Amino acid sequence: MTSTLNIIFPKKPMPKPRKPEHPALPLKMMQLAFGTLGRIFPKWFANIAFRFFAMPQNRAKHRISDSIIEQAKISDILVGKNMLKTYEWGEGEKIILLVHGWQSRGTALRSFVPKLNEAGFRVVAFDAPAHGDSSGKRADLLGYGGAIKALYNKYKNVSGVICHSFGGAAVAYAMYKLDPAMELEKFVMIGTPSAFSYPVNNGLRTMNAPPMVRKYFIEKIEKVAGMKLEKTNFEYLNPFLKIDKALIVHDKQDEQVDFAEAENTVKHWKNAELQVTDGFGHFHLIKSPEVIERVVDFINS
Repeated sequence: MTSTLNIIFPKKPMPKPRKPEHPALPLKMMQLAFGTLGRIFPKWFANIAFRFFAMPQNRAKHRISDSIIEQAKISDILVGKNMLKTYEWGEGEKIILLVHGWQSRGTALRSFVPKLNEAGFRVVAFDAPAHGDSSGKRADLLGYGGAIKALYNKYKNVSGVICHSFGGAAVAYAMYKLDPAMELEKFVMIGTPSAFSYPVNNGLRTMNAPPMVRKYFIEKIEKVAGMKLEKTNFEYLNPFLKIDKALIVHDKQDEQVDFAEAENTVKHWKNAELQVTDGFGHFHLIKSPEVIERVVDFINS
């Protein structure tokens, strides 16, 4: 059974995310092309969809610096063909790994660093392939997961992971497929979908992909990942993951990942707690002092 903690509300109103009322012209043209020519050339359009899906459309950058960024020990690690940027804070024996979401970067989760350092943890973050200041043009479960596996093995004493959004799927994939020997005392997922099929299906709907394009696209993803898409959900993966305790944090007004995804995740997860928030959305959640305090308390318990 999963225990649900008291709901956390923001102390001041959060700005509402801006959503375009109508699709932009390039998106309309893409949807038209997929909906018409995609029916005639499904394999070709499936390859286009895969390249689009695996290529972040922008790299998160810092507009201004701050004390946490400036205090980071920055280094590089070669994982496969990519040189990944890593960030490290503190001198603690136990390590907490921060795993960012899609089109984000490792330092996006830096608000957790001070409290974790105060609790005696060393904190490590990284920019995934094709994200932040890391090299590469493509990112997928295999590349993301490979980075997590490499850092876990490099630092030896990773006791917990805090991940945001897509980062949660990448951690689960790394633990199940790439290195089943990985063990975690604490696992925190913030705004994470219950299955990798969630962003896949959203992307296919956005592109207006017809059935045969969907079929070939999913086959290509499964070939790269080395596993069936239906096995990338937490209901299937949970029994295989060596995690002592998990905390799932999700906002009821998450505009990127439906709150129902958190409910699906915790439904069959033993030793898990659900922390519901209401009013932060998908991104403000990771900077909320109340959420940070709750997460650090969980990690430190």
